[in-house]
Amino acid sequence: MAQPAFDRPDATGLTRKIAENSASLTFDALPRDVVSIAKCCLIDWLGVTLAGATEPLSEILQEQAKDEGAREQATVIGGGFKSSLTQAALLNGSASHALDYDDVNLTMPGHPTVPVVPAILALAERDGIDGKAFIAAFIAGVEAECRIGALMGESHYQKGWHTTGTVGTFGAAAGAAHMLGLDTDTCVSVYGIAGTQAAGLKSNFGTMCKPLHAGNAAANGLSAALLGAKGFTSNPEILECVQGFGDTQTEEFQPDLALDGLGERFHARGILFKYHAACYGTHAAIEAATKIRAEHNLTPDRIEKIELRVPESYLKMCNILEPTTGLEAKFSLRVTAAMGLAGENTAKIANYNEDLCTDGTIVNLRDKTTVVPEAKFEHANSEVIVSTQDGLVFRQHSDASIPEDDQDRQWFRLSSKFRDMAEGSIGLDKADAVVEAVGKLEDQASLEEIAELCRG
Repeated sequence: MAQPAFDRPDATGLTRKIAENSASLTFDALPRDVVSIAKCCLIDWLGVTLAGATEPLSEILQEQAKDEGAREQATVIGGGFKSSLTQAALLNGSASHALDYDDVNLTMPGHPTVPVVPAILALAERDGIDGKAFIAAFIAGVEAECRIGALMGESHYQKGWHTTGTVGTFGAAAGAAHMLGLDTDTCVSVYGIAGTQAAGLKSNFGTMCKPLHAGNAAANGLSAALLGAKGFTSNPEILECVQGFGDTQTEEFQPDLALDGLGERFHARGILFKYHAACYGTHAAIEAATKIRAEHNLTPDRIEKIELRVPESYLKMCNILEPTTGLEAKFSLRVTAAMGLAGENTAKIANYNEDLCTDGTIVNLRDKTTVVPEAKFEHANSEVIVSTQDGLVFRQHSDASIPEDDQDRQWFRLSSKFRDMAEGSIGLDKADAVVEAVGKLEDQASLEEIAELCRG
């Protein structure tokens, strides 16, 4: 038994408790809405991955995989070829986060689907896994990463760790272990292997490395499960031991939150989907700015100054003051709010480019904007205050942390988003076929058809 790092009863055996919860999850135990959410996550992931597969970072990674002699085991979505399991996970995970248009879970806090799906899709394709097993493995992975994210608290993120890369590695490992049918003892070892590989620094936000964090999480998590299945050993108390994951990477270890509702509560219900092609921290401000423009028929020339009130953590996450590239613009509260006030389409990926960063109207609004930290605001809450030249003041608060409760509406919006993103890569006929197949995922005998349609 390793030396415990935390003198509290609920920390004892924590790694095992979380691993056992994920390992024991079954499809039949999943509520209908959770199954629907899993399908929504997959269709959204496939769309953003197809769109991200042609980004320069994805092309570089694809070229490297081919240089290394890619073994044809699993599809590289949008890449037109197959590669080895872990290479496919790396490439697909990176491509799916390349545009920062993928889903979010604030309990994590980070992007839950991009580490998990690439890992389990590679296995599903190789082993002929059916749709029900895929859904169960996905939910198992999301459950693990969200509970470990809750364990680590805000401190982990504030220290500069990118939770999609760090905590997401556990999610990928848990999902892959579930799909491989590993028992709890083996899963505990898998968590230890995952924990020693978990990485990702926020200082790389706005560069090609941020998407790479998701790809590495998927590949390392999958590798952890494959190694664990072969008997590879690790510290069985990786979360709670001295110099373990919790001890080294957070100042607010919270096992009570990690174990809250264990076996009963599904964190997939907290997944939020993006309808703006930018960092999720900007979405509430975009929504508020757009609403002010629409409700007051406000034009940019009338605006004198703009104040954005946001959670304090956003100053380190998405507050690039003067972005020069489209990727940096996605992490600029000032630019994205300016887009909302100027009537630009923030859902269109192509609108985030170098021209946007030098556009006279956008730059003028950007420079009139001040970002102010608001201690009372939780994640995904923002307030936009616009003062006009004729003395009027418009205020609008927005909360982007509330998940959609109408599953039919959510599926419609996400399948439409998928078609928009997939058309250029695979065409509308194949896109429609993918929507139909994913919509009936629990009835699919394998994931092969979906993967083939999305190979590009």
